Amino acid sequence: MNNKEYEYITSRQNERVKEFASLKDAKGRASSGLFLAEGVKLAAEALSTGVARYLLINEEKSGDPAVKETLDKCSPGVIKYILAAPAFEKVSTESAPQGVIAVCEYPSTYFRHAPSADDISGKRVIALDEIRDPGNLGGIARSAAALGYDAVLLGSCADLFNPKTVRASMGAVFKLAFFECEDLATSLSELSASRRVLGASLCGEPQDISKMELFADDIPVIGNEGHGISERVAESCTSFIKIPMTDRAESLNAGVAAALIMWEYSKIDK
Repeated sequence: MNNKEYEYITSRQNERVKEFASLKDAKGRASSGLFLAEGVKLAAEALSTGVARYLLINEEKSGDPAVKETLDKCSPGVIKYILAAPAFEKVSTESAPQGVIAVCEYPSTYFRHAPSADDISGKRVIALDEIRDPGNLGGIARSAAALGYDAVLLGSCADLFNPKTVRASMGAVFKLAFFECEDLATSLSELSASRRVLGASLCGEPQDISKMELFADDIPVIGNEGHGISERVAESCTSFIKIPMTDRAESLNAGVAAALIMWEYSKIDK
């Protein structure tokens, strides 16, 4: 490793280290527009999609083959730092860090507004209503990427760039379009003029998703882990769907329900 290519930082009190460590909190991310993608795979994904601005390397792991391979993917515009172990640990959010962290800019596919019908024309879309667990949110994003979805509407959900969300998404936060909807109910009501909005809920008279005709432009809606779809969002739905299940369980985890619904949609042509 050619150390001339890197800035070396030893102190936990270094201003850069403090800045990077602040990204573990929502306030720090919001004020800087930066977030952390930790681990070899996530850092590589961040580099390949062009969102990485800085790359942080734990001095003690700098000789690891996987870390070196990640470094090989670094473009000239990415600023690289070697951090002494105590400084790296101050930034890291992992209990067993792999020794590499990408500090990333918010992707250009992340929007702080609701989409227009044109914004999502021809795209497969899922809407999430108050998904509050970062792991669930990241897992749903990962499933959406795997099952051919293009965009996710977020209504009062967990922070998309929380390190737990980013980790659970396995890079999906870099690859899908995300729209933060200030009022998801209103957004869905407007979109329902041209597309079906199907709430995953037992309210009303839900149809068995495995037995109904599905269309690629449907927008399924997944509700909160505890109380499901909110009343106002439910009022914006065209109709409701359910996943067939035995009477041995009352409900499914939100992430599992989302994956099963998207799997059904993956069977039809876009």
